[in-house]
Amino acid sequence: MRVLLVSAHFRPHVGGVETFTETLAEGLAGRGHEVTVLCCRTDRRSPPEEEGAYRIVRVPAWSGPERRLGVPYPVPSPTGSWRRLRHALRAADVAHVQDVVYATSLATLVLARRQNVPVLVTQHVGFVPQGSRLLDSLQRVALAAVAPAARRAARVVSYNAEVALWAERAWGLDRVDVLPVGVRPGNAEGAARQEFGLTAGRFVALFVGRDVPKKGLDLFLGAADPAYDLVAVTDREGDGSGARFLPFMAPERLARLYASVDAFVLPSEAEGIPLALQEAMSHGLPVVTPYASGYAGAFGPTDVVPIERTAASVRAALLALAADPSERRRLAARSLAVATSAFSLDAFVEAYEEQLRVLVGRPPGPSNQVLKL
Repeated sequence: MRVLLVSAHFRPHVGGVETFTETLAEGLAGRGHEVTVLCCRTDRRSPPEEEGAYRIVRVPAWSGPERRLGVPYPVPSPTGSWRRLRHALRAADVAHVQDVVYATSLATLVLARRQNVPVLVTQHVGFVPQGSRLLDSLQRVALAAVAPAARRAARVVSYNAEVALWAERAWGLDRVDVLPVGVRPGNAEGAARQEFGLTAGRFVALFVGRDVPKKGLDLFLGAADPAYDLVAVTDREGDGSGARFLPFMAPERLARLYASVDAFVLPSEAEGIPLALQEAMSHGLPVVTPYASGYAGAFGPTDVVPIERTAASVRAALLALAADPSERRRLAARSLAVATSAFSLDAFVEAYEEQLRVLVGRPPGPSNQVLKL
């Protein structure tokens, strides 16, 4: 198949959707498919095009909303992006877009219909609180406005049951199926605390995520206690909280960090299944996080330490873990078991490959019915 993957952001931009798309592109290309990734070029150091196991086409875009408001919504150049997208669709049998609300996704749904290319949509999140009444209001308006575009897709899927239900209700879709999500297995041989300036023998809790309200960085920092150390990999610089701040890093180095700490904390809300959480489980880390109903298809509340979204709840969970090595071992084993069963890379790629194959074999159009695979 000739597959066009459309994602508003892609590397070197850091995020879960970017890694999801890259992992899927690698997997499909490894199975012999011709894969092109179309994304926005907000970093001028990145080349407009790259050739490798799969092709990357970057359209010029403005990143003002992210720089000024912390909202990662790139605005593509209307002329250059439209032309490149049309050309990419002509060379594709099927397109797969990430989240309907992005401009690149909307343009793909419009142009693909004209060019008789079926489109699969993966909806990663639903409504995401932004910590601002104005931004929340704008988001609600935008999500309502894209409903007709969502119904243009041949299929809409998600990897979180809660998000799937939200999409069905918000956009009037007949059914949004839940597909597996995959993550590369943890492998961090030679990890050493000294590389990250961590104290030997201390209990260390790790946070990985952008400094946006939904991730809960302030709740993590507010849980500081003399009984343990906090490390945050984020886009905020050190703020005097006593935690160690590290910038986003290459996957290989992040894997060594996962292998150097004792627990992973993500006090987030309105998520799909966060990539950092998947990675932490694949490295056998005990996970401290609010338990959302959308996680039920992947793991249960006894597989993690479920908390409230408060600093006090995070602190209580970490104090308990720091004092109980046997519970840490139990949770580490549960994390590895969940990663093996729910985040299998092969199952992830196979599920999307089959969805795309079925769409290529039937006429495109708004027919979001159950696929008999």
